Amino acid sequence: MKSFPLFLIFLIVCSLIGYSQKQDAKSFKIVFYNTENIFDTIDDPTRNDEDFLPGSKVAWTSERYNRKLQQVARVLSAIDSTDLPAFIGLAEIENKTVLEDLIRVQELQRGGYQTILVEGNDPRGIDVAALYRPGKLSLAGYKSLPLAASFQTRSALYIKVLDQQRNTFHIFINHWKSREGSAEKTEPKRVENATFLKQYIDSVQHADPQARIILMGDFNDEPVNKSISEVLKAQKIEKRIKPASLYNLTYENYAKGEGTLFYKDWDLFDQIIVSGNLLTGKRHNPVIHPPYAYIFKKEWMLYKNKSGQMIPNRTAGSKEYFGGFSDHLPVYVVVE
Repeated sequence: MKSFPLFLIFLIVCSLIGYSQKQDAKSFKIVFYNTENIFDTIDDPTRNDEDFLPGSKVAWTSERYNRKLQQVARVLSAIDSTDLPAFIGLAEIENKTVLEDLIRVQELQRGGYQTILVEGNDPRGIDVAALYRPGKLSLAGYKSLPLAASFQTRSALYIKVLDQQRNTFHIFINHWKSREGSAEKTEPKRVENATFLKQYIDSVQHADPQARIILMGDFNDEPVNKSISEVLKAQKIEKRIKPASLYNLTYENYAKGEGTLFYKDWDLFDQIIVSGNLLTGKRHNPVIHPPYAYIFKKEWMLYKNKSGQMIPNRTAGSKEYFGGFSDHLPVYVVVE
């Protein structure tokens, strides 16, 4: 029996490796992470940032600021042990300088990230923002979108990107009105947030019925609440998927009792919602496969509370510094 020449074996192995890398290059991760108050140490007279200054009760020093950046970078870089996420939506970022400092942290440097942030009118100065990797995605445009008319609130960030196969994605990053004061009293404001967002989505889909929509954010509501299920009409995934309808990829996580933050019990406010055409992708089209959405939760990101439950290890309260990561956990999807 004749054996293959060594150089032929070498060529076959190289071609298989190249094919595998090409296949891997088509898949990428999209992440959302509420980072819990990334403030610099500089007083901004136009914003209520007094809780995160060197003289505050939290004593927000340069050392603590740098540790915060390193903690967030550690989480984001650990989501994938082989490659960094292609797109990261963020909440509670003070300004563009903070974003630039974040991508300079060693764990994220190899990603070559570009930053997007539009200063909003939030009284505390915290905005949504994005990081993307030009090697994975190309930017086609972005815009800040108001999410209310009756009250002052954070705007959404709309970003249009293309993958390496020139497929277009319309991404909306959100951080809706909090539940401070009670969920019931503040619900109308989140319904208003949802109403504005739905109008923007409808506009995109009217211009392009095949538009690939991705909504992400801290919605401060559960997947079953009115703002999400009735106004956005983001539903759980069923056997018959309609390409233009919206589907909540984190619905199953919620049904299993999983959450992204803990207050008396687990809540799942951090969600990723997509149009159905991202779940039924045909050959050569991008698709998100089951189990659809993941909550990134590692033991080193948690601490044991007084009840013995392992919950997110946060950075600080209003009067005390803890030195953790965030009071939220990230969520992510894999697009293939």
